Amino acid sequence: MKSINYFGMFTIAGMLCLVSAALVAQQSGPSDAPPSTEPEMAPAAMTVEEELTPKPALGDRSMESVSEEAQRVLRERYMANSNRVMPPVPAEQKKMWFQQMMSMSSMSMRDLFNMMTSKVKVADGVSFDDVIEAMDLKANDVNFKKVGHNKFWKDVSAISGLPALRVEILQYCDATVGRRMLDYSAEFVVFIPCRIAVMEDANGDIWIMTLDWDVSWLAMAWHPGSKLSEQLKQDAIRIRDAMEKIMRAGATGEW
Repeated sequence: MKSINYFGMFTIAGMLCLVSAALVAQQSGPSDAPPSTEPEMAPAAMTVEEELTPKPALGDRSMESVSEEAQRVLRERYMANSNRVMPPVPAEQKKMWFQQMMSMSSMSMRDLFNMMTSKVKVADGVSFDDVIEAMDLKANDVNFKKVGHNKFWKDVSAISGLPALRVEILQYCDATVGRRMLDYSAEFVVFIPCRIAVMEDANGDIWIMTLDWDVSWLAMAWHPGSKLSEQLKQDAIRIRDAMEKIMRAGATGEW
């Protein structure tokens, strides 16, 4: 039972597929007015609260796009609602932890990777390009934004000089959920955005795979630091359901 808990802790980081969100707004463009000899004022003499009022129509902006006082206030708000980045874990400690974990299980490394994977085989007659198109359409249908598409097989072919099996990684996101997860664990940034791989195996079959974020086993998590808020649990379920719909659409070619 204890070894199962270790594996649960090992896979919790991949429970959500998420992407980080940017703060909204964009800087104003240059003015046609002649240079002024008057000293520049803060953005239209806005108050801090006015500066920090959400303005989605302006697009994205960084912290530097607001006044120093507004930055200070905003950082204080983030500090109150976000967990800090944890200190790095020494390599030797990681090695010892993984050795202990593996010693308590008969699973091989391939077994471990397989356990961490959610996968579905593409139906006969559905082409690789059909899979990609159906997934993109379904992602839009479930309000996921496509933020990347890596055609990994092209690099393999270019380097080897040989025809390559197609392997492509598509990236989707729900920025709001991603931001919540980063507030819970800043280290989760290494898992976002959500990735779904489409790959052709040596037999010619096409598979769709992603990191498995099944949260049903969270009831087994004994450590206090493993407890998620009800909001994050519901987010995890919603993200997992959406990702499964995208994968099923790709597997059937129907969205």
